[in-house]
Amino acid sequence: MSRRSERAGETVISVTSAQPGASADLESRIARYAWMMSIRIVCFVLAVLTPSPWRWIFLVGAVFLPSVAVVLANARKTTKVAAADSYVAPSRPEIGPDSGHDARSFRSPDVIRDPGPDLDTEK
Repeated sequence: MSRRSERAGETVISVTSAQPGASADLESRIARYAWMMSIRIVCFVLAVLTPSPWRWIFLVGAVFLPSVAVVLANARKTTKVAAADSYVAPSRPEIGPDSGHDARSFRSPDVIRDPGPDLDTEK
């Protein structure tokens, strides 16, 4: 019943925490409903073939089973897919007094000042 082409023995690797597709969920719900309706048919057949006390039990099962089947078929699966491990960045070394660097070894950045509008730089 699956419309997807799958290769036998193929390993699927999940790289995301996305849930399974709606088509996979729909296929399982259709199969669940079909099983419940087949049980209903068996209840009708047994209601005809069995003696009186059992007949009523099977008839009640055949009458109320469709409502249970619809509720179960409409219930979506809520399976949780394990999320991939989140990326944790490695710690960066801090520069501080105990890092082995002298504060005098760092020089201040060069600052380029604007000469202003009075000076003519184009000559």
